[in-house]
Amino acid sequence: MNAKQIQSLQRRIFRILKSWKDPHTDVVLADSEQIQGIDVSSEGEVQLAITPQRPHCPCCLFDLRDLREKISATKGVTAVKLLISGVPAAERWTRVLNPS
Repeated sequence: MNAKQIQSLQRRIFRILKSWKDPHTDVVLADSEQIQGIDVSSEGEVQLAITPQRPHCPCCLFDLRDLREKISATKGVTAVKLLISGVPAAERWTRVLNPS
């Protein structure tokens, strides 16, 4: 992927985050403090570092799974990895949300 294609893919991902609402509030993810970082590689692999709003809430887990699937379905994306941080058992959340 060249620089223009990567930039286009970043815009598509940002549009998803701009419309994706947290299940507990009416704030979209792009405007919240939950997103810690986004990295898009030249191969189309997306890494999204995120801190769930409520660490023990099952609907937050399901919502992040749905977000991962939505990003995976985006044109140009070859893989998506969610990196969970800032909650107890973050490595477990990361492992559950990223199928092998």
